[in-house]
Amino acid sequence: MEQDDQPITVHVDGKAVQVWPNVSARATRVRLSVKPGPKVVLTYPPHATHASALAFLRDNLPWLGRVLLKARTVQPSLTSHLRRFPWVTLDERLLAIEMAEGSRGAIRISKTEDKVELVVPSADPESGAVRVIRRLAETGLGLAVDRLSTKVGVSVQQVSVRDQTTRWGSCSSTGTLSLNWRLVLLPPMLHDHVILHELSHRRHMDHSDRFWNQLAAWDPDWKKHDRELTKRWNVIMDLGR
Repeated sequence: MEQDDQPITVHVDGKAVQVWPNVSARATRVRLSVKPGPKVVLTYPPHATHASALAFLRDNLPWLGRVLLKARTVQPSLTSHLRRFPWVTLDERLLAIEMAEGSRGAIRISKTEDKVELVVPSADPESGAVRVIRRLAETGLGLAVDRLSTKVGVSVQQVSVRDQTTRWGSCSSTGTLSLNWRLVLLPPMLHDHVILHELSHRRHMDHSDRFWNQLAAWDPDWKKHDRELTKRWNVIMDLGR
């Protein structure tokens, strides 16, 4: 039997594919994901058995075959992205980034200028950059939701900053907004567009005409913003995986 730290070999469309098990305390169910490389990861919570995860994997081999046909061969680098696009959105501010290496990660926001120094651990700059940007997002996205929810007059119970793989954000029926930390890598107008989309669900928990009319009232250029967001999907969504 394969161990949790060893890859599982399966055959998909006649080709051997390695699948890496990942027992995660944050997982609530068994999940199969394909990251650039491609690298296939089978994630499951501690209470799930390895056998049940394997059964899930076998049941989803047809899906895996379809996804592998479209998988990227290169994992994009967050640090490279930040050097190429040295800015980040914090609430409604666009901050210029200055990157430095140190013994541990840190965020230093200038009090006099629109800039932020991101210190990433020299021992592991890529993972460190992810942690630092996520910390910035946890602060900035909470501030942005407060600002925009007050502006449009809706209430939010909680803001959760997460690592979604297929969406920018979501809104629960109980009033929790779950936002992708990568939103801070978008310019302010697109960053706010996503949040306004989710806030519109506080009025209409669907994508009916009433929902789109509500979004248009709060974000008149939402169609333009949505198209631009789609263009940036492949650039942003794979960063930090």
